[in-house]
Amino acid sequence: NKMMQTIADSNTLQRMLNITAVNENSLKVLNEYLATHSSVSKYESKEIIFFIRSQGNIQEMKQIKITLTTTRLHETVKGILVACGLSISHLPSAAVTTGTDRPIEWHPSYYAATGKVNPQASTKNKKPLELSLRGWLQENIDKSRKLEESVRHIQDDIERLQDKLKKDIGIDSIRFDSVWGFHHFRGCLKSFDRLYTTHPKFLQHVLKGQSLIFSNSTGVSRLGEIVLSSEDVPQTWISLLQTVTAYKAVLSRLPVMESKLSSLMNNIQVVRREKQHYHVMAEQYELMLNKILNSLRRCQELVSNTFGKRDLSGLQLAVEGESSPLMLSSSGQFLIPASCPGTLVVDFIFNNSLNAVNILQDIERFLYEEEQSRQKAIEELCLTDLQKDESVTPSQMTSCCSRLADQYWRFGVSLAKSRIRISHYYSVMQDGQICVPWDWLGDDD
Repeated sequence: NKMMQTIADSNTLQRMLNITAVNENSLKVLNEYLATHSSVSKYESKEIIFFIRSQGNIQEMKQIKITLTTTRLHETVKGILVACGLSISHLPSAAVTTGTDRPIEWHPSYYAATGKVNPQASTKNKKPLELSLRGWLQENIDKSRKLEESVRHIQDDIERLQDKLKKDIGIDSIRFDSVWGFHHFRGCLKSFDRLYTTHPKFLQHVLKGQSLIFSNSTGVSRLGEIVLSSEDVPQTWISLLQTVTAYKAVLSRLPVMESKLSSLMNNIQVVRREKQHYHVMAEQYELMLNKILNSLRRCQELVSNTFGKRDLSGLQLAVEGESSPLMLSSSGQFLIPASCPGTLVVDFIFNNSLNAVNILQDIERFLYEEEQSRQKAIEELCLTDLQKDESVTPSQMTSCCSRLADQYWRFGVSLAKSRIRISHYYSVMQDGQICVPWDWLGDDD
């Protein structure tokens, strides 16, 4: 019963992580929508989904769907705040402008959140039909093509700047891992190129053979990558780069500390999980390892009594943050917060070790099947790229890609040279990338 409860708790935590991922993806869509507000004269309707806590029951998550239709930025922001039950008292009054005086059409979620009567309810279906992938593609494929073509010069400029910096400085790789759009990436590359013109020798000395990432934070990651925040000014970048050599000592200590952690837990594998838009810095990881090491050193008698001489090298452990949940991930890894007492860590691993072994035995097959189905879908649909959100599991991705490959001829449109991202919602990103929910509906569903 205790094991089943633990697994149930782990499933609940995984669901919360998936909800967080959906909210983050919706914020990204909203950011791109607002970023182009001043440069686009006409908008097409776009729907985003958020999960918020219910006011009546804080344990319950309520789904809010928001349709972005208006070209009036003030009313768009106000509508979002109202739909989510947030205060609008801090919003300034909207400036009076001339133009077409048209009524605002609120999304049904606004009336659901405020309790007001929807005047359009009598003229609309109370339960709209679910949109099939075929229908959605036929409505949006032209939009994707136009957006892709409109930003092609920006993408070409990004590739040119990447190649130039790698050649001039000797950087091994440059990538963008931020919630901001590709416009920010080009801005970062241009700023860094100007930085190179004023500090060529210095940048060559520091960055030759290194991996450079523009993300949401600044530092040296636990993998030794140079991470620069896309929101920082170049002078802040220089300040970090001047201290890069000091991180070599920290980076050299990390494998030693991981080895000690492994030995304290009967040779369990210590792995490092990397997440999108989130990089653990080297000094932060060292502090977390030191904290969990001290905790486990104090309970070695419990480890000995619990596991004896049992070899745990077939299991995997990852130290995740200071106070993240203690859980078994969907990929079979034990996710251990640094602040967790060692006794809880030992008990949790003991109670869930069999389940972890089963997941690890299956995960390689799942990942192999996922990659095979992905490649087949790319070939059948002649796609340029096919990726997924982190919250989409291997089994969900496999199912989605297999259906795409088997039913592509029924979509009524050509997806050749398209870039598709498997997610939890439909959307066309500002660079033309097509987002499709993994459980998309076919015409027969």
